Amino acid sequence: MASGNLNRRHFVAALATGGLLPTFVVFAAPQTPTVVRRWASGNATLAPLALLDGYVFFNGDKTLGRIDPANEALTWNVPHRLSSNAVYRPRAAGQLVISGGQRELGGWRQAGGQPLWLHKAILQVGTPFVDAERTYVGDGHWLLALSNQSGAIDWRFAPDTDDCTAAYAPTVAGETVFFGPGDGMLYAVNRADGKLKWKLNEKKEWQYIRQMYVSGNVLVAGTYTELLYGIAIDSGKILWKFKAGNFINSHHVAGDTAYLWSPTGWIYAIDVGTGKVRWRHQTSRYGKSAANWGHMMAEIVTFEDQVYCLDMNQVLHVLDGVDGKELLRIPFAHDLRPTVSPLPGKRAVMASDAGEVQLVQW
Repeated sequence: MASGNLNRRHFVAALATGGLLPTFVVFAAPQTPTVVRRWASGNATLAPLALLDGYVFFNGDKTLGRIDPANEALTWNVPHRLSSNAVYRPRAAGQLVISGGQRELGGWRQAGGQPLWLHKAILQVGTPFVDAERTYVGDGHWLLALSNQSGAIDWRFAPDTDDCTAAYAPTVAGETVFFGPGDGMLYAVNRADGKLKWKLNEKKEWQYIRQMYVSGNVLVAGTYTELLYGIAIDSGKILWKFKAGNFINSHHVAGDTAYLWSPTGWIYAIDVGTGKVRWRHQTSRYGKSAANWGHMMAEIVTFEDQVYCLDMNQVLHVLDGVDGKELLRIPFAHDLRPTVSPLPGKRAVMASDAGEVQLVQW
């Protein structure tokens, strides 16, 4: 199978090089999902779920918890005691799980959910990025490096202006932290002490960078416009730009491919090295025809060479990661939160709009 996938990837790449993009508009026949297990989370509203080392972590307006998908009972579920909703997806840090919202960020033990520390916002806590040693997070205009063990601030970095709020996550590659606080700049700072390495000024093109991923030596940055960037991580040189044609809600990087959905009605698979489109899949036909897919608020997810896309019509679409062909279309009969965590065996963990975590199969 691996050889077949490799050959097919070469074929698709050759098509793209020749200007003949694989483009799909044919839809798969729907399959009915079965809810295998249900877990009441104790939350009225759930944040996106996290699948970490085979366990599912959830948080929301009241609690933080852990689930083993093989067991009917929750592993643990504790009141997080935050002063506002936990809105950021839980992150793993060794034996800890990091969770929080705009007013606080905290650390809990993965094994039993015991609270360890709480960072209270200087101004407003942004989306965190967590590695084994630290949690990197925007707070007001600052970039903070918090110790995962204590929550203490190891260092802080200030951008060129304090007239911005760092709402979106930084990211880390090697010994460099990349930070886009919302002032039209991208900063690369030293991971050990927060000292500036280089900065990129793209104020004419963006204000915020919504998401960043690193693949090889390329930083893939999705901006608060319709542009996706490929940037050299060592120098800040812009390698390529991709214009999506409309606002990019989110993007996802797996291996050497970046995936995004554009509200113009297409999902794109983009080569990280060159910025060229490998394939595209049409999700909506505008004009006189009604839209075929609902809009997508859930982040695109990849698993086992497949691309998972949950739309706002409560339909989960599964595409072939090599050429973009729709393999499965799975409609749900109840409202879902915009989050999906695929598992082996045609299963996934989903979250209902009523605060329930569900194991589904098709």
